[in-house]
Order: sequence, then C-alpha cells, then structure tokens
Amino acid sequence: MSSTTNLKNDHITIRRVRNIAQKCSDNLYSNREVPLEHIEIISVIIEEFVDNFHHGKEEKAYFPETKGKDDFAEDIRKFLIEHELGRRIANMLRREIKVLKESRIKNRNKTLPNTDESKLKEPVARFLKSYAVFIDDHTGKEDKFFNLIEASKSLSLDEDKRLLEHYEVCKNQVGGEIRIQEMLKLIDYLEEQEWMK
Repeated sequence: MSSTTNLKNDHITIRRVRNIAQKCSDNLYSNREVPLEHIEIISVIIEEFVDNFHHGKEEKAYFPETKGKDDFAEDIRKFLIEHELGRRIANMLRREIKVLKESRIKNRNKTLPNTDESKLKEPVARFLKSYAVFIDDHTGKEDKFFNLIEASKSLSLDEDKRLLEHYEVCKNQVGGEIRIQEMLKLIDYLEEQEWMK
C-alpha cells in the first residue's frame, strides 16, 4: 500500500466517525437519549485516531514531503488551517461534555426539568454536528489532493517508503497497533448501539 492510499484508507474510517457524530447529534437534538459514556468515546476517538494519529501522519510526514512539489504548498497550508479548526471544535466538544457530566454528577439525585438538561445537551449536539461537517468537507478536499498526488506521481518510491516508515513512528507515538485496533473496535461498538439505528 502506498503512503497516499494509507491516508485515503484512514479517511474511510474517519467518515465512519463522522456518521457516528452526526447520528449522535441528531439524537441529542431530538431529545433522544445517548449515554454520556458513548459521547465521551466519540471525543476520545476524535482526539486519538483522527487528530493525533491521522492528522499526525499528515502533519509530521506527508505534508512536509509533498509541500515543495508541484506548487502544493498553498493546498497544504489550507489543510493545516483546517486541522486547527478541527482541533478547536473537538476542544469545545470536550468542554461541553465536561459541563454536561459535571451537571449530572452534581444533580445525581435531583430531577432536573427537561429544559435544563436540553440546554446542556444542545452545545454537545452542536459541536458533534460541526465536527461531522468538518470531516465531510475536509476529507473530501484532501482526497482530491491525494488523487492529484497519485496522478502526477509526485512521490518517488524512496519517498513513499520513507513516509510509510514514518507512519509507523506516528503509530507508535499514539500507543502502537494495539491502541489503533482499540480505536477501531470502539468505532465498531458505537456503530452497533441502539441509538445508531
């Protein structure tokens, strides 16, 4: 598998995360219950798999390697800005999950009016939806870029091999193959939940 195909395959998995985030958001907006633990799992997958692992491969290896080729510097600059946007949305999502969780702990034995709970769920739903939109837009643009790289044969075999070796370093930095497999199992787990149907 080439280094470019490797990233495109990540996008297939990331679009599964998008679908989960969107469905969770839809449920929250419709006032249907989604376990808080599941929302926290979504946040962990976004942080570990999407940002640290996938964006890490792009930012630490692929983009630096392709930046000087065929006038790709401007495209790469835009992708890096979009990565930062994704991080900000993810940070706001984590913040709102924490607020919701703390409210539930604080009010564990009290019955809150539905409107109070809905007010706390709304920002979580909004940032999940925002992240789903971000993934959809961003991966679509990057896939076009990756297709252009492949069509123009911008990477030599040696460069491609070096990138794949660097991807292994990136994988080890996020916990290795075992942690990546755990993330994939968590995605499977979320997809099987009743609220996803």
